[in-house]
Amino acid sequence: MSIPTTELVIFDTTEEVRNDCSILSPAFEIVSKSDGIQMPAYVGTQIENPARGYVFMNWDSLAHHQVMLESPSYATLLEVLKPAYGGWSKMYHVIFNAHTIAFQQPVTEVLLLAIENPDHRTEVFDILTKISDSTENMLVFGPTLENDNVIIVVGGWQSVEAHWQMVANPEPKAALERLYTLANKDHLFHSTLTPFMGK
Repeated sequence: MSIPTTELVIFDTTEEVRNDCSILSPAFEIVSKSDGIQMPAYVGTQIENPARGYVFMNWDSLAHHQVMLESPSYATLLEVLKPAYGGWSKMYHVIFNAHTIAFQQPVTEVLLLAIENPDHRTEVFDILTKISDSTENMLVFGPTLENDNVIIVVGGWQSVEAHWQMVANPEPKAALERLYTLANKDHLFHSTLTPFMGK
Protein backbone atom coordinates (compact mmCIF):
# COMPACT_ATOMS: atom_id res chain seq x y z
CA MET A 1 0.00 0.00 0.00
CA SER A 2 1.41 3.39 -0.94
CA ILE A 3 2.27 5.88 1.78
CA PRO A 4 -0.64 8.28 2.34
CA THR A 5 -0.61 12.07 2.45
CA THR A 6 -0.91 12.99 6.12
CA GLU A 7 -2.76 16.13 7.13
CA LEU A 8 -1.56 17.73 10.36
CA VAL A 9 -3.57 20.49 11.98
CA ILE A 10 -2.10 22.23 15.02
CA PHE A 11 -4.80 24.26 16.75
CA ASP A 12 -5.75 26.21 19.84
CA THR A 13 -8.00 24.03 21.96
CA THR A 14 -11.04 25.00 24.00
CA GLU A 15 -11.75 23.90 27.55
CA GLU A 16 -14.56 21.73 26.16
CA VAL A 17 -12.28 19.61 23.98
CA ARG A 18 -9.59 19.46 26.67
CA ASN A 19 -12.16 17.96 29.04
CA ASP A 20 -13.69 15.58 26.49
CA CYS A 21 -12.16 15.02 23.04
CA SER A 22 -15.17 12.88 22.07
CA ILE A 23 -16.98 16.14 21.21
CA LEU A 24 -15.04 15.80 17.93
CA SER A 25 -16.84 12.56 17.01
CA PRO A 26 -19.49 14.28 14.85
CA ALA A 27 -16.74 16.01 12.87
CA PHE A 28 -14.98 12.74 12.13
CA GLU A 29 -18.25 11.12 11.12
CA ILE A 30 -18.51 13.79 8.41
CA VAL A 31 -14.86 13.38 7.36
CA SER A 32 -15.11 9.58 7.31
CA LYS A 33 -17.62 9.80 4.44
CA SER A 34 -15.09 11.63 2.25
CA ASP A 35 -13.56 9.92 -0.76
CA GLY A 36 -9.91 9.08 -0.15
CA ILE A 37 -9.85 9.38 3.65
CA GLN A 38 -8.03 6.62 5.52
CA MET A 39 -9.56 6.39 8.97
CA PRO A 40 -8.87 6.48 11.83
CA ALA A 41 -8.11 10.12 12.47
CA TYR A 42 -5.95 10.84 15.52
CA VAL A 43 -6.48 13.72 17.94
CA GLY A 44 -4.71 14.83 21.09
CA THR A 45 -3.85 17.81 23.22
CA GLN A 46 -0.26 18.77 23.80
CA ILE A 47 1.18 17.27 26.99
CA GLU A 48 3.37 20.32 27.68
CA ASN A 49 0.59 22.83 26.97
CA PRO A 50 -2.96 21.42 26.61
CA ALA A 51 -4.12 24.74 25.13
CA ARG A 52 -2.61 23.38 21.87
CA GLY A 53 -3.97 20.36 20.07
CA TYR A 54 -3.18 18.10 17.12
CA VAL A 55 -5.21 16.35 14.46
CA PHE A 56 -3.62 13.81 12.12
CA MET A 57 -5.56 12.37 9.17
CA ASN A 58 -4.33 10.21 6.31
CA TRP A 59 -5.57 10.78 2.76
CA ASP A 60 -4.96 8.88 -0.46
CA SER A 61 -3.60 12.15 -1.87
CA LEU A 62 -3.57 15.91 -1.32
CA ALA A 63 -6.10 16.18 -4.16
CA HIS A 64 -8.59 14.03 -2.21
CA HIS A 65 -8.34 16.37 0.78
CA GLN A 66 -8.71 19.44 -1.45
CA VAL A 67 -11.92 18.00 -2.93
CA MET A 68 -13.26 17.62 0.62
CA LEU A 69 -12.26 21.22 1.47
CA GLU A 70 -14.25 22.45 -1.53
CA SER A 71 -17.30 20.25 -0.90
CA PRO A 72 -20.62 21.42 0.59
CA SER A 73 -19.96 19.27 3.69
CA TYR A 74 -16.94 21.41 4.62
CA ALA A 75 -19.13 24.27 5.90
CA THR A 76 -21.00 21.77 8.08
CA LEU A 77 -17.68 20.39 9.31
CA LEU A 78 -16.46 23.85 10.35
CA GLU A 79 -19.70 24.43 12.26
CA VAL A 80 -19.36 21.10 14.09
CA LEU A 81 -15.72 21.88 14.97
CA LYS A 82 -16.51 25.25 16.60
CA PRO A 83 -16.78 23.92 20.19
CA ALA A 84 -13.26 22.43 19.91
CA TYR A 85 -11.36 25.22 18.14
CA GLY A 86 -9.98 28.10 20.17
CA GLY A 87 -9.40 30.38 17.16
CA TRP A 88 -5.91 29.73 15.77
CA SER A 89 -4.95 26.78 13.59
CA LYS A 90 -2.29 25.83 11.06
CA MET A 91 -2.60 23.03 8.50
CA TYR A 92 0.22 21.05 6.90
CA HIS A 93 0.40 18.08 4.54
CA VAL A 94 3.29 15.62 4.44
CA ILE A 95 4.19 12.32 2.82
CA PHE A 96 6.34 10.52 5.38
CA ASN A 97 9.34 8.35 4.47
CA ALA A 98 7.46 5.26 5.75
CA HIS A 99 4.06 4.24 7.10
CA THR A 100 3.40 5.84 10.47
CA ILE A 101 3.20 3.67 13.58
CA ALA A 102 3.91 6.50 16.04
CA PHE A 103 0.24 7.55 16.33
CA GLN A 104 -0.67 4.28 18.09
CA GLN A 105 2.02 4.65 20.78
CA PRO A 106 1.36 5.96 24.31
CA VAL A 107 3.13 9.24 23.44
CA THR A 108 3.66 10.83 20.02
CA GLU A 109 6.45 13.35 19.49
CA VAL A 110 5.64 16.18 17.05
CA LEU A 111 8.70 18.03 15.71
CA LEU A 112 8.74 20.76 13.08
CA LEU A 113 12.08 21.70 11.55
CA ALA A 114 12.77 24.64 9.25
CA ILE A 115 15.76 24.49 6.90
CA GLU A 116 17.01 28.02 6.35
CA ASN A 117 19.76 27.09 3.90
CA PRO A 118 18.52 24.68 1.18
CA ASP A 119 22.13 23.46 0.75
CA HIS A 120 21.66 21.67 4.10
CA ARG A 121 18.65 19.61 2.92
CA THR A 122 20.67 16.54 1.92
CA GLU A 123 22.47 16.30 5.25
CA VAL A 124 19.26 16.93 7.20
CA PHE A 125 17.55 14.13 5.29
CA ASP A 126 20.54 11.83 5.81
CA ILE A 127 20.47 12.38 9.60
CA LEU A 128 16.71 11.88 9.79
CA THR A 129 16.87 8.77 7.59
CA LYS A 130 19.49 7.21 9.89
CA ILE A 131 17.38 7.99 12.96
CA SER A 132 14.23 6.65 11.27
CA ASP A 133 16.02 3.45 10.22
CA SER A 134 17.49 2.96 13.70
CA THR A 135 14.00 3.19 15.25
CA GLU A 136 12.52 0.78 12.66
CA ASN A 137 10.28 3.64 11.47
CA MET A 138 8.91 4.43 14.93
CA LEU A 139 10.15 7.88 13.95
CA VAL A 140 9.24 9.08 10.45
CA PHE A 141 9.67 12.39 8.66
CA GLY A 142 8.94 14.25 5.46
CA PRO A 143 8.93 17.75 3.95
CA THR A 144 5.59 19.52 3.94
CA LEU A 145 3.85 19.77 0.58
CA GLU A 146 3.34 23.48 1.29
CA ASN A 147 7.07 24.22 1.80
CA ASP A 148 9.75 21.61 1.19
CA ASN A 149 12.10 23.38 3.63
CA VAL A 150 9.71 22.67 6.51
CA ILE A 151 10.09 19.12 7.80
CA ILE A 152 7.55 17.30 9.98
CA VAL A 153 8.89 14.53 12.22
CA VAL A 154 6.68 12.25 14.32
CA GLY A 155 8.00 9.64 16.74
CA GLY A 156 6.35 7.10 18.98
CA TRP A 157 7.42 6.68 22.61
CA GLN A 158 6.33 4.83 25.74
CA SER A 159 6.53 8.15 27.63
CA VAL A 160 7.95 11.67 27.35
CA GLU A 161 10.69 10.59 29.77
CA ALA A 162 11.61 7.66 27.50
CA HIS A 163 12.14 10.14 24.64
CA TRP A 164 14.42 12.38 26.69
CA GLN A 165 16.38 9.40 28.04
CA MET A 166 16.99 8.01 24.55
CA VAL A 167 18.19 11.29 23.07
CA ALA A 168 20.59 11.79 25.99
CA ASN A 169 22.61 8.79 24.75
CA PRO A 170 25.85 9.84 23.02
CA GLU A 171 25.03 8.72 19.45
CA PRO A 172 21.54 10.23 19.08
CA LYS A 173 22.62 13.27 21.09
CA ALA A 174 25.45 13.99 18.64
CA ALA A 175 23.17 13.42 15.61
CA LEU A 176 20.50 15.76 16.99
CA GLU A 177 23.03 18.45 17.93
CA ARG A 178 24.25 18.39 14.33
CA LEU A 179 20.68 18.36 13.01
CA TYR A 180 19.77 21.47 15.03
CA THR A 181 22.74 23.38 13.60
CA LEU A 182 21.33 22.70 10.12
CA ALA A 183 17.63 23.25 10.77
CA ASN A 184 15.67 25.35 13.26
CA LYS A 185 13.68 23.39 15.83
CA ASP A 186 10.45 25.39 15.50
CA HIS A 187 8.19 23.02 17.45
CA LEU A 188 8.99 20.00 19.66
CA PHE A 189 6.20 18.73 21.86
CA HIS A 190 4.33 15.55 22.72
CA SER A 191 0.74 14.31 22.69
CA THR A 192 -1.25 11.22 23.56
CA LEU A 193 -3.45 10.65 20.52
CA THR A 194 -6.96 9.18 20.48
CA PRO A 195 -8.17 7.39 17.33
CA PHE A 196 -11.55 8.25 15.81
CA MET A 197 -13.06 5.90 13.24
CA GLY A 198 -16.15 7.88 12.29
CA LYS A 199 -18.93 5.76 10.80
